[in-house]
Parts: sequence; structure tokens; C-alpha cells
Amino acid sequence: MAEYARLLKTEFLKQRGTFAWPLVAGSPLLVVALTFIHLNLRYDYLKNLPANQGLSPWLFLLVQHHFLWAFFLPLVVTVLAAQVYHLEEKSNYWKHVLALPVSRVKVYLAKGSLVFIQSLLMIGANTLGLVCAGKMLGLPAAPEISLLGRYTFYQFTAVSGLISLQCWLSHALPSTTLALGAGFLGVSSSLFLAQSEHGARFFPYAHPVFALPEPTVNNAIALCYGPVFGVLFLLVGLITFQRKEIF
Repeated sequence: MAEYARLLKTEFLKQRGTFAWPLVAGSPLLVVALTFIHLNLRYDYLKNLPANQGLSPWLFLLVQHHFLWAFFLPLVVTVLAAQVYHLEEKSNYWKHVLALPVSRVKVYLAKGSLVFIQSLLMIGANTLGLVCAGKMLGLPAAPEISLLGRYTFYQFTAVSGLISLQCWLSHALPSTTLALGAGFLGVSSSLFLAQSEHGARFFPYAHPVFALPEPTVNNAIALCYGPVFGVLFLLVGLITFQRKEIF
């Protein structure tokens, strides 16, 4: 455990001076700001649409915000995962890392944990940003803590499969650029696959779409399939990373 903690600390230190932390902080800020501007200009019109009239003020805010965020979130996770591995690739540091007398399993888990922590912080910042946006919009109700809590938790579970998949691709493919390309293609495809629940279940890039706690959305896809694919791709990644050869 102490070895894993040291490796995780090292991964955090490697992030100094990179774009990762500005990306973690800036992404939710940007999307919340866009949602705020959109609703500030069109709140009354949108709220009076038949599809929105039965929604509570805070659920209405989440609905308006979510589908832009559900596109942004997997994109940023893809970039964060690729960046963690690109640091080793760019400096040709893999030979040194894998020659150290440390467990490859712990090296891989430390890198995956960093991406997961960054994703959790980003999701948490998104929720806090929504609370601020709701207050600034003057929503006629106190923040719905239960609703916001479920939204945050569903996102945590939804991205677990995506994180494991992108961490695996980022070290298994010959270049992290290819992993980025695969991720961007996956996110683009998710816009279409999310229209079919059957297909979306088996496509981790689409899981964040189903994190919205709204009655017409099948949250089981985010709650169940996200963690299942998270464990599956984690095991695949651990196996391939232990066999990784550096020339």
C-alpha cells in the first residue's frame, strides 16, 4: 500500500506544469457558463414548453445542462487518460519506469487512479457550478440536494468504464495519439448510439448520457454497465500492461 501511495504521489507530481489541472477546472466552468447564458436568455420560453412544464426548477436546469456536459465529459476524460501516458511516451521514460523494482500492477493502478480522481474532481466541480448557476438564475426553490447528489453519483459510475477503456487504449496502442483518435471517434459515435439503449449498454462512451436522474432516462445503464465495463477493462489493462515490452 505504501508503494502504491508513493507511485500515486509521483503521478500527481508529474502533472505539475501540464494542462491537465486547468482542463479539470476549466471544463465544468465553461459548460456551466454556457448553460447559464443559454437559460438567462431563454429561461421563460424553455420552461413553458410542454415537455418541460412538469419538471422541478432544478431538474429543468439539469436537463438543459446535461446533454452538452454528457458530450464534454467523455472528451475530457479521453484527453486526461492519454495525457498521463503521453508524459512517459514523450520523454521516452517507459524504460526507466518499467525497470524499477516496483509492481507493474501498482504502476498501472496509480495512473488509472489519477485519471479517476481528476474525473471525480471535475464532476464535483460541475455540480457545484450548477448550484451557483441556479442561484444566479434565481430558481424559485432551494437546491434539491437529493437530485444533485444522485446526478453526481450517477456520473461517477457512468465514467468508470470509460476511464478503464481509455487507460487501456492509451498504453496498448502504439501511440497515445491513436488513443485520442479512438476516444474522439467513440464520443462522436455515442451521439447516435445513445438513441438505442440496447447498443448504448455496451458502449462506454455513451454511458454518461444515461446519468441524468430523469424519469424517462434509463439510469441502470450508468449505474450497472459503467462499473461492469470499468472492472472488465481494468482487468484487460492490467494483463496487457504486465506484458508490455519497451524497445
